[in-house]
Amino acid sequence: MEVTEDDNLEKVGTIANLGVCLSARFKCIGEPQDLEESISLMQLANALTPDDSPDKHQRLSNLAISLFSRFKREGRAEDLEEAIALWTRAVELVPDGHVDKLGLLNNLGASLLERFQHSGSANDLEKAIELQTRAVELTPEDHPDKLMWLISLGSSHMRQFERLGNLEDLERAIALQSRSVELTPDGHPNKPGYLNNAGSSLQTRFTRLGDFADLERAIVLKARAVKLTSDSYPDKPSRLNNLAGSLQDRYQRTRDAKDLEEAIAHQFRAVKLSPDGHTDKPAYLNNLGANLYSRFEQSGNLDDLNQAITHQTTAVTLTPEEHPDEPFWLCNLSNSLEERFKRVGNVLDLEEAIKCSTRSVELTPENHAERAQRLRSLGGRFFTRLCSPHAHADDAPRAMEAFLEAMQHPTSHPLEQLRASALYAGILTEFSHPLTTPPQLSLLEAWKHAISLVPQCIWLGNDMRGRYTSKELSLVRIVVSNAATAAITTGEYGLALEWLETGRAVVWSQVLQLRTPLDDLHRLHPQLADRLRRISHALELTASGSPSMSMETQLPSSSHDIQAPSSHGYALEYDKLISIIRGLEGFEDFLRPKTLSQLAGACASGPVVVINVHESRCDALVLCRAGDVVHIPLPELSLDRAMGIQKYLWDLLRAKRFLNRCRGDLQDEDDERGGRVTEMEPPDMMRKILADLWNWVVKPIMDIVSTLVPPSATLPHVTWCPTGPLVFLPLHAAGIYPKNECTSAPSQTIMDIAVSSYTPTLEALLKPRTQVTPAGQDPRVLIVSQPASPLAINNPIPGTTTEAAIVMSLVGESKPLYDADGTIQAVLEGMTTHEWVHLACHGAQNRKDPTNSAFILHDGHLTLAELMSHHLPNADLAVLSACQTATGDEKLSEEAVHLAAGMLNIGYKSVVGTMWSISDYAAPDVMKVFYTVMAEQVKAGGELQPAYALHEAIKVLRRSSGRGGMNDFLRWVPFVHFGL
Repeated sequence: MEVTEDDNLEKVGTIANLGVCLSARFKCIGEPQDLEESISLMQLANALTPDDSPDKHQRLSNLAISLFSRFKREGRAEDLEEAIALWTRAVELVPDGHVDKLGLLNNLGASLLERFQHSGSANDLEKAIELQTRAVELTPEDHPDKLMWLISLGSSHMRQFERLGNLEDLERAIALQSRSVELTPDGHPNKPGYLNNAGSSLQTRFTRLGDFADLERAIVLKARAVKLTSDSYPDKPSRLNNLAGSLQDRYQRTRDAKDLEEAIAHQFRAVKLSPDGHTDKPAYLNNLGANLYSRFEQSGNLDDLNQAITHQTTAVTLTPEEHPDEPFWLCNLSNSLEERFKRVGNVLDLEEAIKCSTRSVELTPENHAERAQRLRSLGGRFFTRLCSPHAHADDAPRAMEAFLEAMQHPTSHPLEQLRASALYAGILTEFSHPLTTPPQLSLLEAWKHAISLVPQCIWLGNDMRGRYTSKELSLVRIVVSNAATAAITTGEYGLALEWLETGRAVVWSQVLQLRTPLDDLHRLHPQLADRLRRISHALELTASGSPSMSMETQLPSSSHDIQAPSSHGYALEYDKLISIIRGLEGFEDFLRPKTLSQLAGACASGPVVVINVHESRCDALVLCRAGDVVHIPLPELSLDRAMGIQKYLWDLLRAKRFLNRCRGDLQDEDDERGGRVTEMEPPDMMRKILADLWNWVVKPIMDIVSTLVPPSATLPHVTWCPTGPLVFLPLHAAGIYPKNECTSAPSQTIMDIAVSSYTPTLEALLKPRTQVTPAGQDPRVLIVSQPASPLAINNPIPGTTTEAAIVMSLVGESKPLYDADGTIQAVLEGMTTHEWVHLACHGAQNRKDPTNSAFILHDGHLTLAELMSHHLPNADLAVLSACQTATGDEKLSEEAVHLAAGMLNIGYKSVVGTMWSISDYAAPDVMKVFYTVMAEQVKAGGELQPAYALHEAIKVLRRSSGRGGMNDFLRWVPFVHFGL
């Protein structure tokens, strides 16, 4: 029988279709033989199909798909190259407008992206994004493959972010991959891959921006991806590896050993499931080594470190020359080798570490986002050798050269630049003698560069909780203190003051920055001003929202469950606008940290004393009315002594339960349930604490300050702005107190010679104390009393009823919110319409999440996070007659994360708070005197002085017999004043 051309075409079609079916079965069950047979049949069908056949492009594409699958399974580079060539030819054969053109564009882009990941060619990545963007733009919204094109484009944007560090690429990737999870039904074979990709993007954003909620979501998504992927599936090792990476990051944040052990187990499994010769195996070996290194750091077991080095060395050996990940593997191996040198002392390890780190930098492109980190690591190796007996003559300059390039690298994370700047300055401080040539930057120039990076390190795109819990804040505190100390040592006192201000209450400063009046900008550039105002408002609303949802509610049922609650997009837009505005004539310094001349107004009501506590020296810087800065060395104070006083005080407060009790618990003055903490009785212990503060800190300062203040009939007003451990210590009560109150020996105390206030920042004192009510007219006062809140039923505070009645009798126009009337909504509404607010209720300091510190009202907790979302421009005075409203968090000493600072920063000019728990009987006594004096000030007209009113109230409480007397320190010392 004659065989016709149609018969041949039918035969070729049958061969091609069988190849497609085998490829599909391979994707379902993972049988390698199916894939091999599929490729053979498709190669035959392709060879038998002429170029002018309408099926040619599809057969080229089908063969490319199978070859790409084999590449993903076995890592054969030739398979990837052939797939790219086939898809390129298919695209050329299909005219624009053809229904298959879109898929071919996308597949070619995906294959180029894959090659980029192994070759590092920027041209491949740029071409991939161009092709995939074209596919997306040409695809109708209702097209069934639109989702696939979006996913591919998202992957390419993620790779571009990793290369260039552009946050817009990262945000696009997250949005696209989140959408893929949302639109893909459970049970779909691609769902695990989409979950994994979305989790990886969130993981990347966590690494870049530090939002812990991103990491938690990433783990949930990746764990689901692993669970839904069979061991025989080619991508199972990759997904195990990704989940292990997220667990490792969570371990680094929480130090939960279970996360680390689980990460190591997943990593071992990934290595085991990955066949020898697979292109991804070096990555799994490297990451396994990194996890073993972390376990070594935890346990000190040298076997873990040796295994880590073995795996990392194998990863480097198996990696082809100039592979884009080779610099990463080399850098990690270098870290491990350096650590073994420090533990074992074999100089060969250090020399090899330097070689690996040097090669890592050589292989990293100039504009790569990780170049600064690798330069910093290289500089660190030279620094290690400089500090060892094996030092080379050029170690110091070579380290500084690496640090200098890292700190000035334009596309790297500001945090890496900050670290490099600090290390550069550290060498100048400690090792300037080995330098044979002058450094390119002086010590102060290096610190100036570091300080300029501080605002960029705590990103506005993270929510409040994320910013407060980020590792960047602790580094900022150290860097600023070191920089200020260097400036003080060289006599640059004004510069030191500016730098200390830049590093204090960074998150609060960001909140205030969002509320900056834009009058000048609006007058000249109204459209920009309007855009900035809208974006700033949106950032406030999103950033100060409630803490992250529980993990149980974070399953990816919708895109909202995947994307972080913080609005990163708003932050990116905000950064763009600020950059544009600073490019305008006359706005070059728009929203930059304030200079000394701009801060000079902070001392309008008296000297402001900023105290820098550093391990090398302690100093006070006094800002005076003329804008001068007076330096007062504190030779008797040290960081160890300051920490010792803080520990003494907090041990006493914990033992007497003054850090965790509420007002109702402190009615019995003889309560000894807390027990003793030392051989000293509590009054004697407090007497020693206050005496040490007097001798080592306050007296040396006041001896000088008293010469700077003009003589007056009233006591001078001094505002304290301490750092470090001093933030938590009662400088306002420092002094020598006689043990017997009846003794003739006079006391020597700060209260005898000055009125004290505190401030979290100098900028907080720049608010104009305008008269919010007409002269002689009583302010409107909101009075909140919660004697028996349902949320604190076991701790009634009946004294709040007496206290509220006292306040009502002493002030004019007032609105009481008692008991059930004192709801969160009613209090917030009342605060918007009343200049003064008096809160007599329970207060709670939340140490795990400072932004959840709160006032306990009738129907819930009015948290610091909630308060931060409000701005009350007409607010004047807030009296917080609750416990622990000015306690703060010892891990965030410079951030003033407490309710008193919160009230100050939402608009109140003056705030009365408490450093620890107060007793229910003392509060009414204090408030009676305080409001009596305040009423007299209102009647007299002129500027109100709440600090003086509180000073008088504390004096009365000190003089009272029995409860609250001079030696009843724990009762009267906690009352403090913040602000003007």
